[in-house]
Parts: sequence; C-alpha cells; structure tokens
Amino acid sequence: MSELYFEKYANFNRVNEPVSVSLPFEKGTVTSLDNLRIYNETGATPLQHRALGFWNDGSVKWAKVDFMANLPANKDATYNYDFNGVKQNSPFILKQAQDVLAIENGSISLTLGNAAGKTPFESITHGGFSLNKIDGPYMLDDSGNKHTAILTQPWQTEEEGAVMLKLSAKGKHKSPNETDYMDFIITLSIYANTPWFEVGYRIINRLDPEYTFIKKIALDLHLSDPADTHTIATSNYLSNIKTETGQAELHKIIDADYLMYDANEQIPESFYGTFFADWNSKKGGICATHYQAYQNFPKALKVSKHKLSIDILPEEHGQLKYYRGMAKNHTFFLHLHGNQETIENINKRSLMLQHMDKPILPASIYEKSGCYPNFFPKNLRPTFESFLLGMADNRGRAYGILHWGDCPDLGYSQQGRGEGEYVWTNNEYDLPYAAMQLYARSGVRRMLDYVLISGAHWVDIDVCHHNPDPLRHGAQVEHSRDHVTGNVEISHEWVDGLFAYYYQTGDSFAYDTVIGIGQNIMRHLDQPRYQQGGGINARETGWALRALTTLYQETNDESWLRHASFIVSHFISWKNTHGGWLAPYTDHTIIRVPFMISIAAVSLMKYYRVKPSESIKSMIIDAMDDLIENALLGNGIFYYKELPGLRKPSGNPITMEALACAYELTGDEKYLRAGIAIFKHTIARKDSGPGKKEKIKDGVLMAGSSPKGFAQAFSPVTYYYYHMSNTEILNEVM
Repeated sequence: MSELYFEKYANFNRVNEPVSVSLPFEKGTVTSLDNLRIYNETGATPLQHRALGFWNDGSVKWAKVDFMANLPANKDATYNYDFNGVKQNSPFILKQAQDVLAIENGSISLTLGNAAGKTPFESITHGGFSLNKIDGPYMLDDSGNKHTAILTQPWQTEEEGAVMLKLSAKGKHKSPNETDYMDFIITLSIYANTPWFEVGYRIINRLDPEYTFIKKIALDLHLSDPADTHTIATSNYLSNIKTETGQAELHKIIDADYLMYDANEQIPESFYGTFFADWNSKKGGICATHYQAYQNFPKALKVSKHKLSIDILPEEHGQLKYYRGMAKNHTFFLHLHGNQETIENINKRSLMLQHMDKPILPASIYEKSGCYPNFFPKNLRPTFESFLLGMADNRGRAYGILHWGDCPDLGYSQQGRGEGEYVWTNNEYDLPYAAMQLYARSGVRRMLDYVLISGAHWVDIDVCHHNPDPLRHGAQVEHSRDHVTGNVEISHEWVDGLFAYYYQTGDSFAYDTVIGIGQNIMRHLDQPRYQQGGGINARETGWALRALTTLYQETNDESWLRHASFIVSHFISWKNTHGGWLAPYTDHTIIRVPFMISIAAVSLMKYYRVKPSESIKSMIIDAMDDLIENALLGNGIFYYKELPGLRKPSGNPITMEALACAYELTGDEKYLRAGIAIFKHTIARKDSGPGKKEKIKDGVLMAGSSPKGFAQAFSPVTYYYYHMSNTEILNEVM
C-alpha cells in the first residue's frame, strides 16, 4: 500500500474531481498496470493508466495515472494505491461518420472535423445548448491575412480510459487561397461526465524566413441565441467580475501595463489568477478560461450578446516576432453549463482550472524506485533543506508569451552577449531536472510546478523544431538574445529535465523533442572537430556523454551508446596524450579548467553506472587526484583556470559532485574533505528573492537571481551532501 496525499485546498467539496499523478516503480516490480487500484475508506475510484517509461528488463518505470477523487472542503485527504483492482472500461462513446468524429462523455457532445481539409471543431452541445458556428483557431499575418487551422490528418487517440479521453490532430494554417502558413498540433482532454474540457493549441513555425511577424491568434464562438448575460472576470486575490445584460461588448486585455501595476504575492508558477469570459442564455451557456493568461500575456477576451472571442494573441497588442523553429503551446478551457448555473460556481471552477488538485507522493516512494538515487540522505539538516528551497524560489522570472518559464542571466547580459539586449538562460544546466529531484525529495508542490512551467517553455521555445541546417535542426539553443539567436553547442544540450517533464505530463511532443536533441548531438559528434584528441574542452563532450547516457537509460536503445562509447574512448586517448584533460585556451597555452574537468568526471561516472569498467573508474579517480594536487588554492577552493590571470577562486559547485564521485568509487574521505570549502561557499550564498518589475521588449521581468544558479548547484550540492551525511564530516561542517 502506498499513499497519495492531497493538501487542504479549495473551500468547496469536489466530487469526482479529475486528478493526475505520475508514479515511479522499482525495477522488476511492475510488469502490468491492469490491476492498479486507487482507493480510500469509501472504496476504489475510477482510474486509467499509461506507462511512459520502462526499465531495461521491460518492467514499468513511470506511469501516468488519472483518477477521480472526492475531496472535502477546507480539509486534506488521503488515497492509497496497490495492485488489487480490476481493469476498468471507458465510458466515452466515439462515432465516426464520413469526415466527422462525434464524442459523448456523459455530459457534453462534441463533433469534430476528422479528415484532411476540415477545421477542428464542428459543434459542441450540452443539454439544450448547442454551439455550431466556431471560427478557427486562426491567425492573422503581419499584412492582416487570415490563416485558419486546417487538419492534415484525422484525430488520433493518445489516451482513453475510465477517466479521460485525450485526442490530438495535426495540421496547417491556410489562407482562403490554400496558401500554407504555420503548422499546429491541437489536443483535447475530455473528462468523463464533466462539462468542461481542455484545449491545447501548439503553433510551430516551419516557414522559411528567419522570423515571421504574427498579428493575431484567436478562436471565435458565434452564438445563435442572444445572451441574457455576458461576463468577464479577472482575479488575483479576489475575482473582479463584470456582467452585462445589454448590447455592450465586454472586452479585457492582459498586457505588460496591466502586469506592471498588478501586485501578486503568490508563486506565479502555481497560481496568479483566473481570466474568463462567460456567455449565458435561456438554453444554457459557455465559459472560456485562458490558462495562465497573466504569465503568458498578452491575452484578451471579448464577449457580447452573440459572440465570445478567445484572443490568444490580441491584435491590439502589436505584432509578435516568431522565429523559425519556435513552437508555443497555448491552453484554454471551455466549460458548458445550464442557464441556472451561478457565476460564483463558474468562477470557482475557472479558478480551480488554473491550479488543479494534485496528490503528493512521500519521498520514500521516489527513493525506493531508484529513479533518483543518492538524493535522499537520512541525516537532514533544516538549514540545508531551507537553502535548497530558497535557491529554487528566489530565481528571477519573466512574464510573456515567449518568455514564461525562463529568465535572463544578468551576467551574460552585462557581458554584452545579447548585443545590448537581455540574454535568456534557456534552462542552462537543466532547471526542470533539479526542480523534479527537489520535488521528489521535499514533497513541496510548487517544485513540481517549476518542472511543468520551465519544461513547457524549454520544449517549445528553446529548441529549434525546424531548420534546413542539420546541425541546428532539433537542437537546444544555448543562452542568447531572443532565446534562439545563439549557437548550438553540445555542451549546452540537456535531456534529463525533458524526460522528467514527459513523465509528469505524457506530452508526446516533449518525447519527440528530447529524441531530436539526442539526434542533433550525434550529428555534431560526427563532425571533424570532435575527431581530434584534446582539441576541444572537457565540458563539451562531457555534457554530450551525460545526455547520450540518459537517452540510453530512458529509452533502452543501444544505439545511443555508439557515440557515448566514442566519447569515452576520446577521453582515454586525451588523457594518455596530455596526462590529463587539459584544454587549449589561447594559441600558446593548454590548461586545466577544474569545472570542465569535473563535468567530464561526473558524466563518466553516469556512464560507468551503466557500463562499468576499471579504466573509467581509474580516469575519474586520477582526474580528481590531479585537481587536488594542482588546482586547489590556499583557501580550499579550486581556481577558475590554470593561467596567471585566472587563478582566482571559482564558485562553480560541480567540483563537489566530481569529488563525491571519487569518494563513491573509493570510500576515501579525502575527496569529501577537498570539497568542504566549496560546500560552505555554496550554501552561504544569499539570494535576494524576486525584486522590482521591469518592462522588457515583449515581456515583463521580475528581478531575481539567475535560474542557472539553482540549476547548476542543486545536483552537485545534494549529491555531495548525501555522501557527506554518511560520515562524521557532516557534524564538522554543519
């Protein structure tokens, strides 16, 4: 029996509330999910499951589970899960006739276009209310030409079970003369016996120009009956609801000016406020809610007696510069209701859709699974745990349709790398993975929210989804102006956090993206510059080795190891040639760079765990012995680089992780003791937390420390602490 804990949340009872959780399992323990059961004291609840990851013996590693929960007002609740249940059937009715697909979930009926050349939506019905004139989604280009979403293939079923039906379709936006514009993927998540459903609308720029300006993105709902009332609401602390009974159109836009003068004390990854428009007639009504409208501004809603417009990119905001290869998923909800439904209940549901109930697993479940080893020490110190949470919380943030989930790095920006503009971090050092491990360790839900928001941004914006250059196509772009104007370097392509994001969401686009990053890395490694021994730095191939090893671990595909093995052999010959991993710096120097050497050691350790050998073990130990002997300064911290002008103390914490690797291999405490000074230096840092807001181009910046700081420090400091906590050194240090 394992526990699923729901924190106290809403002030009303939620009956048969759809919730989702991702469960990790220990290798060899679960070969089938058919008998999975989730239950509380009243009995078992409807559920469905989808295996997302597997161990190399074929057993389930990660499973996404959707179930219905009954949750009390103003109280916490607990469910449990085991394997004493029975397989459950789907309640959804799907009927295909010619080129349409009809769906019934027990509350609403949807008719969808279901053939190439059709628009996605035909009609939506609930009780006596029917909506059968749906315009879009559509886009306006910079000349004002309209391009409507047209399917290029029928809908595909991604998930179906007792709780939820998830469908997806692909297509292109086309003008009336059939000119192709941007690609799209649209997803629908429909829940059993539930009057609301989720729409995901991902736009992908596969056009030839370097960038394209977009004027507007919208979906218009035309209502045949006149509204008795139409409403628009914004919220932060309390909702500001405005209702009209006459002819006047209600219109609201969330933009930079709105955000600059709107205070919010909540962690915005978890909640900022809701933004909805409702239309209600004698036959019933429909409510449209933008998801995270404030964070993903600009957003707008318009509603009148006969029309409700969902403006994903409002025209009055001005044009959006959308680079080739960018994608962006936009989420909104449609909630159908009877004409007697109160606006108070509509508001509460709209608020809940911004941050739905979510069960939390105890840390012991993650620890036992083996998915995140060496991050669960027995000797916990409150000051250290507070330090970890503080690093995660006190990052800077940026609001905006292209920026939410990322933040500029002020150091890079001040160096001039952005040519006078801010340089975006682009999830450097893998922030989602750090946040996921911290969530598993702490059970603090906002850490999971950090995974979901930073991961969503990374999947869409920071990866080039289309480029004629094969060395750019599919790549994660390094920190740069406008996110995607920078170089592609294999030292700046990570995959662990994207797998974490995929396991929490089941987003197949994320899975395809992470595979594309791996393929891009391999194309780079086939280039001549990576064939020469010692001609590159240890960071580049070190990070590539880590990514390829993770791809092997998470897919069980041996083909990833071909290039990984090449990197290992490269490190061997490099060490034999130079006596260590010395890197060229200037034309007349070849030097030690401790943090780059440490990256190589840590990546080799990851490879060693799946393909152990004495030669790899010896290389890691020799590298750390060399750094201890040659690169430690008098203050106990490693220097930055081995040059007279750069022998300054380096605050890079990854040397701690490399030292802990050597300790794990040898049991010799000298490696841990060599890291004491950098450990103290790392946890002594003070982050100021979010600061003043500032308009930046098409975004709003909330000042704070660089996301890179948390991402870079988390794994090294926690891995080092894990090993240190098993020795007396912990009592000496803390």
